[in-house]
This record gives sequence, structure tokens and C-alpha cells, in this order.
Amino acid sequence: MNTMHNLDTRRQRLRFRTSHTGTRETDILFGGFVEARLDRLDEARVGELERLLATNDDRDILDWITERAPVPPEFSTPAMSALIAYVRDRHQG
Repeated sequence: MNTMHNLDTRRQRLRFRTSHTGTRETDILFGGFVEARLDRLDEARVGELERLLATNDDRDILDWITERAPVPPEFSTPAMSALIAYVRDRHQG
């Protein structure tokens, strides 16, 4: 129970942080991804997204998720792949 509560808290924090990055387009795309997938993000994916947010500028993240710049190897994770696919599908739809 404690582990699940902790994960729920982290998910909620992630929801807030990805919709308040400082760049509106990043908020829409990254925040939209988290909102759409939040309940399916396991602890490992939540951790990947937390590390991404903690160590990068939101403009860099925007360039990576819109494929305007290559993703650095240390952030080439399953969560990043899913985020890029979400953004790609959103733009093609």
C-alpha cells in the first residue's frame, strides 16, 4: 500500500510538472501525454520522466519530443519512445 501511495503521489506530481514546464507547447504535448497515459505509467516509466524533467530545459525536451533534435542516449528510454510516438500521432491525426 505504501509503495502504491508513493507512486500515486509521484504520478500526481508528474501531472502537475508536465503541464507547468514553462513552455506552452511543451505543456500541451508533454502534459497531454502524461494526462492520457498517467494511470498506465508504472514506477519505472514515472522515474524515467522524472529524471527527464529534473535534468533538462523544457525547450530541449520540446525539441526531442518533436524530433527536431536527437534524444541524448541517457534519455533514450521506453518512456521517451512512448512520448515521441504520442506527439507524432497527435501531429498526424
